[in-house]
Amino acid sequence: MNLDFLEQERSLPEGNGHDQIVQWHVFRAREKAEQFAHHIELGEGQDLVGGWTRDSVGMLYWVGVHVDDLARWGNAGAVHKHGTRFD
Repeated sequence: MNLDFLEQERSLPEGNGHDQIVQWHVFRAREKAEQFAHHIELGEGQDLVGGWTRDSVGMLYWVGVHVDDLARWGNAGAVHKHGTRFD
């Protein structure tokens, strides 16, 4: 699995679905992001995306799924599904 996207600086997803990124999760450690990515099963029209950014504490790595059709994916209200704490 190619995880080169974790080397790119990218802002966190919008969280409203307009960027067509769903089910994204944020991690403090790159290794945790990599572990999470290896357990994602993609469907048709879906790609693994992510990157890194920073906040006042330090580095953040995120991994999510980009869908080509949000309506076909399903519940737009469930776009952003990660916990409130960073792993």
